[in-house]
Amino acid sequence: MAENQKVPESGGELTNTETTRSAEMERIAQVVQTLINYLGVRANVEVTQDARGYLANIKTKRASAILIGRRGSNLKALQHLVRTIVRREFPDVAPILVDVAGYRQRRDNFLRKKALAVAKIVSETGREMALDLLTEKEMVVVQEALKEMPGVRIYAVGTGPRRNVIIAPIDTGPRPSDAA
Repeated sequence: MAENQKVPESGGELTNTETTRSAEMERIAQVVQTLINYLGVRANVEVTQDARGYLANIKTKRASAILIGRRGSNLKALQHLVRTIVRREFPDVAPILVDVAGYRQRRDNFLRKKALAVAKIVSETGREMALDLLTEKEMVVVQEALKEMPGVRIYAVGTGPRRNVIIAPIDTGPRPSDAA
């Protein structure tokens, strides 16, 4: 990935940090490409870096569903393998996120919209409603989406992969108009 190596404006050589970062990005791309080739999938891998870590985005024409799996299970397994392999060579590597054609972004947007729609129904009816089973990270997405929504709270029933997220109205007690 020679295009990712940039020469500093001072005209000097790359620093150790920049060289390490470039080597990490190159290794991440190699590992992802090798693993998906073993699966018999032809795809391009693009690795970028932001404040949260590295994003390895896989772009394929036909095999997106195979790489994603049911509710992202194959994608999570692939990400775990990539992290494990890359950390052997670079133990202090930043977090690595593997995605297929923006699936994770689409899933997060879907969860936000669904949570807001359910919260609106909960606030109108005053009744609790349950979302589908969600992972811990998906629950965080829902919590952030409803952070600004007044009158509702969320809680989880169950643990691990069998966690059921409930959106409930906040009990404010009897209103002054109810007592009269």
